[in-house]
Amino acid sequence: MIKKFLNIAICLVLLASTEVRAQQDTCRVALMVPLYLEQVDQEFWNAEPSNKMLSTKPFSFLHFYEGFMIAADSITSSRNMKLELKVYDVDNTVSKADSAILDPWLATVDLIVGPFYLKPFNVLKQFAFDNNIPIVNPITQHSDIVDNQPNMIKVKPSMKSQLVQLDSLIRRQYHDNNVFIIRQDRYTDTAMVNRIKQIAERNIDSCTYVDNQSIVNTIRKHQKRWDYLNIKYEATEYLTDSVILNVDSLGRCIDDTTVFLNRVICVNYKRDSLHTVMDYASTMRNNLIIVYGTDKVFSKEIVNKVTKLIENYPITVIMLPEWSKFDGLFNENLMKMHAIYFDDKFLDCQNIKVQSFICKFRNRYETEPTDYAYQGFDIGWYFLNALRIYGEYMIDYLPYFDIPLLQTRFNFQRNDDYSGYENTFWNIYQFKGYNRVVLTTGYEN
Repeated sequence: MIKKFLNIAICLVLLASTEVRAQQDTCRVALMVPLYLEQVDQEFWNAEPSNKMLSTKPFSFLHFYEGFMIAADSITSSRNMKLELKVYDVDNTVSKADSAILDPWLATVDLIVGPFYLKPFNVLKQFAFDNNIPIVNPITQHSDIVDNQPNMIKVKPSMKSQLVQLDSLIRRQYHDNNVFIIRQDRYTDTAMVNRIKQIAERNIDSCTYVDNQSIVNTIRKHQKRWDYLNIKYEATEYLTDSVILNVDSLGRCIDDTTVFLNRVICVNYKRDSLHTVMDYASTMRNNLIIVYGTDKVFSKEIVNKVTKLIENYPITVIMLPEWSKFDGLFNENLMKMHAIYFDDKFLDCQNIKVQSFICKFRNRYETEPTDYAYQGFDIGWYFLNALRIYGEYMIDYLPYFDIPLLQTRFNFQRNDDYSGYENTFWNIYQFKGYNRVVLTTGYEN
């Protein structure tokens, strides 16, 4: 099976690299993918097929190419687009980029996609700038790559663009919450944590009114549990929000409401663990915990400890910047804390378009698509459609062009008149039941 897949894949690459005769209204696109074709020698062909073969360099980005080709074939057959596509094997060596720009055909293209690695991309970026050609970077998250490059298009959103959607999410859904911002230690991205704090402070209400009947019901529920566990407590007093409530007074004013202050509290986990959260957390309304950290060990510790807090406090946890890349966090715990993730990709396998793509990919390449396959299709489908509709003016219409994709959306914005376009869209999903549900923040509109 692997050997057959290899034959199909490499043959398709070589065919796509062949230039065809251009027509007057044909769109020209250059795709630059690290294919490492020089390593596909006789020894490689004669090697015994194995799963280990799939981890070699010629397979690293092959699925991106194959996903892109499905998009190209679909748009030329269903939308009658005339497309001249040429594939260049450009990996992380500058020499291959230098060779590519010597091809006279490249100066005539309408769009360049890639290269993937930074050093060869910088070579092509300058070439694209000199020839006024839009160029797409599919990999990097660094925002500075678009500075003073008006024809540059960065597909991967940066961490900073998460904050715009976080702002909308808190304002729409968590404005009446207590908010705790937990950082790994005092050295953890101070500027980003401070900006998260500012966002929370400007979006939460100063206080929340809770009806006394609801408060009494909550107290009784907790007291019943304490009785079951043989925990001693003062029946007339109840501690929440760092405030002691008088249970008898609440009962006498059962139709009234009680005011609770909403706070934004920053926590240094290394110094304080979660003691500060327990001191100020509320049992009467939801507590929003925003965790910012990039360490896998830290992520596991937080999930385990917050899961224990849920026994006493209603909690929702937002995990920043990219906790979707951490494995071993146990979905059951994530469900309990109503965990919210920001991810540059989200695949809904129940979606009919995703299912259709998977079937096409299986039939054509006799293997399962990876993330690169979906990414290749999305980039191909989006930019080829934009090129088909807007032609040479495509780059000016990107902020207004929005079409359904497989695992994300593109929302392109310029920082200023001299910068290139950067995608600012993050998928936001939450664990509800045993499913991951995409949240609507209002930013999408």
